[in-house]
Amino acid sequence: MSGRLDDGGRAGNHGPRGGSGARAGNGVPGRIRLFLVDDHRIVRAGVRALLQAHEHLEVVGEADSGEDAIARVPELRPDVVLMDLSLPGMNGIAAAGQLRRLVPAPRLVALSMHEDAEYVQGFLEAGGSGYVPKSAVETQLVDAIMAVMRGEYYAPPQLLAEVARAVGRPDPYKHVRLTRRELEVVRRIAQGSTYREIAEALSISEKTVATYRERAGEKLGVRNRAGLVRWALERHLID
Repeated sequence: MSGRLDDGGRAGNHGPRGGSGARAGNGVPGRIRLFLVDDHRIVRAGVRALLQAHEHLEVVGEADSGEDAIARVPELRPDVVLMDLSLPGMNGIAAAGQLRRLVPAPRLVALSMHEDAEYVQGFLEAGGSGYVPKSAVETQLVDAIMAVMRGEYYAPPQLLAEVARAVGRPDPYKHVRLTRRELEVVRRIAQGSTYREIAEALSISEKTVATYRERAGEKLGVRNRAGLVRWALERHLID
């Protein structure tokens, strides 16, 4: 069984868009519109087949990148966006940060191979409402969709427990100081920019970008992009 937490006031930002047909129960629209984001076509096909076996779920669109999702979601107006976090170009956490600003905003559910509290926290802080490991898609995805449509958070209970413990800890970066250039590189990485894009924007080489990223990671004790995104979100360096 997976954990659920009440979403509180955030649910009011979304608004039901499921039409006026029968209800699925507990205030959930009878037809829930879904949008899939994953760079692997075979994964999208498998998830689509799983979802379309349920009469209350309708897949209205797909994208293979965060940028494509941001371009298509406003027109299609899905109730829920199901997205991978490891996307080419803009990563799923950065894309979630932009999708949550839409009016009305869709619920955001991550489908990730990473079963790590760091990724869960980063996605929730970016505006996500649900987190389903890809290893549990067949057993948890439909429950996650229904939960977020009721205004709840959804994630495996062990990951929610780890996130809760992490939130309660003192800030481990309180005395860390990044240089101006290290900070700019981290900010752009967190926004989903590639090393090449950062190098062109800052007029430096990709190797130099990698050096700044490594130095910042060493100072922060962060080993991956998700950790940098979380750090940047916590300090409001990105929206």
